[in-house]
Amino acid sequence: MSKAKKTTKKSKKETIKRSAAETKAETKAETKAETRAETKAETKAETKAETEAETKAETSAFVREKTRTKVIRWLLYFVMTFFIISGRTAQWILNEWGDLTLDEVIFTITQPMNGTDSGIIRSYFVYAVFPGVFILFALIAIEHIFLMRKQPPKSGELSPEMEETLRKDYEKKNTKPRNILRVWLLPVCAAAAMVFGMIQITGLWNKLGISEHLSSLGEESTWIEDNYVDPKSVQLTFPEKKRNLLYIFLESMEVSYADKESGGLFDVNYIPRLTKISRENENFSGADKQILDGGNSLKYSTWTMGGMFAATSGLPLKIPLELKGVGTNFMNTQTSFFSDVTCLGDILQEQGYNLEMSFGSDATFGGRRLCFTEHGGYDFYDWKYYTTNGELPSDYKVWWGFEDEKLFDFAKDRLTALAAEDEPFGFTMLTVDTHYPNGYVCQLCGDEFDEQYANVIRCADNQVSDFIEWCQEQPWYENTTIILSGDHPTMNKEFCSSASYDYRRKCYTAYINAPVEPVRDDYREYATIDNFPTTLAALGVDIEGNRLALGTNLFSDQDTLIERDGLEYVNTELQKASKWMDEQSNLQEVSADIEYHDYDPETQTITMVLKNVTSDEVDSFHVSMHMYGYIVNGKDYVSWSDSVEEEPGVHVVKIKIPTQKAFDGRIKIQPHCMIDGVRGIHLDTHYYHLAYDEGGANAEAYQCDRYGEELKEPTWWDKVKEWWSGLWPL
Repeated sequence: MSKAKKTTKKSKKETIKRSAAETKAETKAETKAETRAETKAETKAETKAETEAETKAETSAFVREKTRTKVIRWLLYFVMTFFIISGRTAQWILNEWGDLTLDEVIFTITQPMNGTDSGIIRSYFVYAVFPGVFILFALIAIEHIFLMRKQPPKSGELSPEMEETLRKDYEKKNTKPRNILRVWLLPVCAAAAMVFGMIQITGLWNKLGISEHLSSLGEESTWIEDNYVDPKSVQLTFPEKKRNLLYIFLESMEVSYADKESGGLFDVNYIPRLTKISRENENFSGADKQILDGGNSLKYSTWTMGGMFAATSGLPLKIPLELKGVGTNFMNTQTSFFSDVTCLGDILQEQGYNLEMSFGSDATFGGRRLCFTEHGGYDFYDWKYYTTNGELPSDYKVWWGFEDEKLFDFAKDRLTALAAEDEPFGFTMLTVDTHYPNGYVCQLCGDEFDEQYANVIRCADNQVSDFIEWCQEQPWYENTTIILSGDHPTMNKEFCSSASYDYRRKCYTAYINAPVEPVRDDYREYATIDNFPTTLAALGVDIEGNRLALGTNLFSDQDTLIERDGLEYVNTELQKASKWMDEQSNLQEVSADIEYHDYDPETQTITMVLKNVTSDEVDSFHVSMHMYGYIVNGKDYVSWSDSVEEEPGVHVVKIKIPTQKAFDGRIKIQPHCMIDGVRGIHLDTHYYHLAYDEGGANAEAYQCDRYGEELKEPTWWDKVKEWWSGLWPL
């Protein structure tokens, strides 16, 4: 019994042992199976992922770029190019025209350039347009050659060769650096261009005061009227023995030409002798004579006629710019020049002075003859005088007429003759050699400096100083006051490009041999309008209240309007509309009825007829014709044609078209008023489109707008729009 129990116990033990082994085997098998299954699943997943990636890569290589992406890319191309060209254009305007006001920039770019259009336009394209276009094409080339993947055709099956080419190109360009550049290169370039363009446009905007100009549009000011002191109401007491006046306007002469130690811009003093003259005499710099002082050119006085008018009337030459046929440099179309304003010449004429003016150009230009005939009855000794009286050949003309070397020689003769008279004299001169852009190099000029303009300025420094020394040796000098004054700062911005934003470029000033001394010994802030009363004071005249027009006698202790109100405020007020100034100018619009005939292929001419001219001063017309793309001697062809008065008041102009070579393009025609032989403002601009073979055969022509679109008879809708715009002008 005990043995049977023992056997049974052993059997149970073996059974348990066997079960444990089997369980262990099963667990091991299951674990192995699970591991094998997991490995297989992972391998299958990896294979699937690789297959999908390869499939995706192949698919990407064969998928065309989305239209939306193309649109965004070309929009970025446009933004980049636009801002590069805009920024460079802003730089070009500032480099080309310097410190002109907005009105003067507009005036300059809207005036005909008498044969120099192509040069200036070429300069603009090289400086502003070419960089933008070059960068655009360079970026397009970089993107398409190195970054953009080749595109499959829009339709049709791919050949194996094409598939292989696309796949290789994709693999080549599907790298991390290229992917980054492909995504970010163009947006970054566009953003950089925007920043550059906005900085340059903002600089131009601020420099020209466009914000102030826009804010003042339509805004009226009575500042001029409120501050104007009518000379007629002021007691002027001349000395018993009246002093002579020699007034020399120096073209574009400014303090900036001196060295830095003297208040100029340069390490080298280009006007050392004039600097010495100014220091030894009076420029109102106060007790410290080291730093030169000079007059600020206010708005509407920064060109020659504006500067001369400001210095002799105490007013800016502010006229209604919207009047047709009238311009700041074309007052010669008028019959009067601020006739109710009392000027220096009016006062001196009333006191019995013999008054003369001498120019190396035609006095008619800019309205100078009109202005100073009306205000002082001056006699003029100008280019026209000397080429008609035989002292110069009738065909002599250099620069604007004749050079300053001759001007000073002629002036010596005139001053000697005037001094022999019993009456006091007032002799006014205007130099011209230092005129924009680079001055005139005469036989007296050296080549000490690399820049032509610097050599011309140094030459002027010597000529003016030599002339002053000659004057000081003359018996009439003791009773003569000499005034040297720049008419305005130079328009050669490049020459004065080192001027900081807050540097004030001032007109050179020197009062020589004045019988009075300044009451104040501080550095004065004044403008060229202050020369009006100061000139009289320098003649020993006692001025009641020490104010005339907008000017202040600088020999007195009274503040100038700039010192009282600040330069920026004064210029802002001058820029606003002034009914009082409009009334004083009393300008008349100049217009004419103009008929443009169609091109005549037989005579190869264009005929135009002008009649019903509203100005009696206009005696004929000088018509410019500019052919865009018809190149002669490296420039666009420009010709001038004179009118013929076929019957009273009817002027006919026949413009000959050159046909020595084939042409297909636009031509621009502008009829200019002629007043006493001097060209005035143009009254109209008209365009034609011409196309013909060499010799003029197979000619096709039509009148067009400035963009080349053919002019057509206005439709009823055009007439409605014109009528509506007349009711609601913008």
